[in-house]
Amino acid sequence: MARLNRGGRLPASLLIGGGLFAVLVAVVVAAPWVAPYPYDEMDIMAIKEAPSAAHWLGTDEFGRDVLSRLLIGGRTSLFLGAAATAVSLVIGIPLGLLAGYLRGFVDEAMMRIIDVLMSVPPILMGLLILSATRPSVWKTAIAVGIIYVPVMTRLVRSVALDLSREEFVLAAQGRGERLPWILLREILPNAWPAIIVEASLRMTFAVMLAAALSFLGLGVQPPSSDWGLMISEARPFIDSAPWIVLGPGLALCLTVVAINLMGDGLRDLLDPRMRGRA
Repeated sequence: MARLNRGGRLPASLLIGGGLFAVLVAVVVAAPWVAPYPYDEMDIMAIKEAPSAAHWLGTDEFGRDVLSRLLIGGRTSLFLGAAATAVSLVIGIPLGLLAGYLRGFVDEAMMRIIDVLMSVPPILMGLLILSATRPSVWKTAIAVGIIYVPVMTRLVRSVALDLSREEFVLAAQGRGERLPWILLREILPNAWPAIIVEASLRMTFAVMLAAALSFLGLGVQPPSSDWGLMISEARPFIDSAPWIVLGPGLALCLTVVAINLMGDGLRDLLDPRMRGRA
């Protein structure tokens, strides 16, 4: 069980990051009800209008309200990050457990494949996966998740290697427990702290990579809204209407900072080497 820091306090980074992330999630979940305009509504009389009482963050090149598109786009961006992280967990955890526990040929074969996959830059891997089919939100989430499977697999393998030598695992082997029992009931519960920390940090990269793919035209497609797509569409007008790009850019930065702070706080809370430190 994880313990609190000295004095029974949660890490400040976890409180700040968690609070900020909770606010972001609450806002984007409520977006359909709090957005002042339909995200795809065009107004030719208000093209590239500066921020005002009518449009708090201004309008874009089609007269669409930037704030409304920002709120709705946040739902897509956070969904992509969460879904991609879930995909990497669902695939990476079983592979890492098998490699770390079985070792030998299975471990060696898996790690060589993982090494090859990790040698390809993430953005290039995303382009290779998505360029073969028509882009969509689900395909982007799955592609980004697959990209980070090797990282998750290596982490789980490392933890499983250490845990497989512990007395409780050896006792389970001595009782004649089957492989699924040992992996799921003995090793996995004790690997969760490291997995949770890595997953929180991995979501940061997933959000940024999904935004980058949308920026390149291989993620969310117009007229849908997504922070990466909004930044891409605002490029030609960054000098004449900078407010179009500032909104999604700042939202993306705040999300990354919030998730990173949460990851640091969870590491301090769950990592035995960090317990008891200020």
